[in-house]
Amino acid sequence: MKNYKKYIFDLDYTLLIPDWSMEDEFLRKSIPLEEQEKFFDQKQSILNKYELEFPKYNFKTLSNFFKSYGFSMSEETINGWMIHNGETIKDQVVDGVVELFDYLKSNNKDIVILTSWFSGTQIPRLKRTGLYEYIDRIVAGEDAMKPDLKSFELAIGDTNKEDCIMIGDSIKSDKTGADNAGIDCYIVDEEHSIRDFLEMIINKKDNEKVIKVIK
Repeated sequence: MKNYKKYIFDLDYTLLIPDWSMEDEFLRKSIPLEEQEKFFDQKQSILNKYELEFPKYNFKTLSNFFKSYGFSMSEETINGWMIHNGETIKDQVVDGVVELFDYLKSNNKDIVILTSWFSGTQIPRLKRTGLYEYIDRIVAGEDAMKPDLKSFELAIGDTNKEDCIMIGDSIKSDKTGADNAGIDCYIVDEEHSIRDFLEMIINKKDNEKVIKVIK
């Protein structure tokens, strides 16, 4: 397998499996009761639309976007929402991640997190799971969102593109963005795991199925 210098990782469902069950607890205390049923029904679709229309997350812009749909979502509420999520999300570290990070750092590789969500949620989760100490840089949603080229340029930095690889679980965000940025990509799915990726690196060989994913 190619000897990359920089490994760029998606976070959710690539490195961590989150339990979001406590998320709405904060929002139920912050959103007016008469808005809640409609809000919780539309919340995810509104976020999906936001990500199509804007290049990055911003408290003020997101607040105004929710307000355009008739919801009382202040900047303070969004900030509290992010902090609450960072404190309450329970994560399962994906099998093989710690071993992979240990191996990469012992071989002087750079590890970058490229996530489209707010760092105020993501950094506490990384710290709580012990992964933060391995990471050289975090590019989060307030910087730029995937698959926007800017997000990948920030993650790549001054490293040569041929020395970078993106590891993620989304064809739409991770593979498309990596292709547009001109870097290789490994997609985590039912047939290609993080542990498979680790074994490929250690054994310095490619798996035929994985070659198709990367190329």
